[in-house]
Amino acid sequence: MSDAPVIVARIARPHGIRGGLLLEAETDHAEALFQAGRRLHLIDARTDKGTRTATSGHADTGGAPPPRALTLETARLHGGRWLVEVREVADRTAAEGLRGARLAVPREELPELPDGGYLLHDLIGMSVCEEDTTIGVIREVYDQPGAPLLALDVDGRERLVPFEADLVVELDLEAGEVRMKLPDGLLDI
Repeated sequence: MSDAPVIVARIARPHGIRGGLLLEAETDHAEALFQAGRRLHLIDARTDKGTRTATSGHADTGGAPPPRALTLETARLHGGRWLVEVREVADRTAAEGLRGARLAVPREELPELPDGGYLLHDLIGMSVCEEDTTIGVIREVYDQPGAPLLALDVDGRERLVPFEADLVVELDLEAGEVRMKLPDGLLDI
């Protein structure tokens, strides 16, 4: 399992003129995590000129670097999303520069998982196998309604595979393998 921060939300868009943000939760623990005072690490923020940048630095656009973390002042459900106000964002212009950024927390701040439990985040880097053949490596997991999608690196190309119980034969976290039985032609799409 990775020690990297775990993604818990994506900033969908600004809300209002005072820097409010609408978040798409990417966790089952949103109510426990989205509380006043919580610091969320900012990943993949943009500068005010729209250039993507890692949180460890800023792009050469002349714009101010985005904050590295956001501190929640308020958080509440609003139309199926989370409406939050954060200390570091004071107006809509600053909020707009954060659109699409992901928010994460250190793994140790997540609620305990039951025995045998895992996070979708834990699948990243695992191999996907069918019978005795390795198909590819999981590079990203997209938590979609219905079923998460595994973004596999298959010979340098991305292939999306639904992570559905009826397709998973075995999940071995220790071995770093997900054994699956995929429908014919799925990887040809």
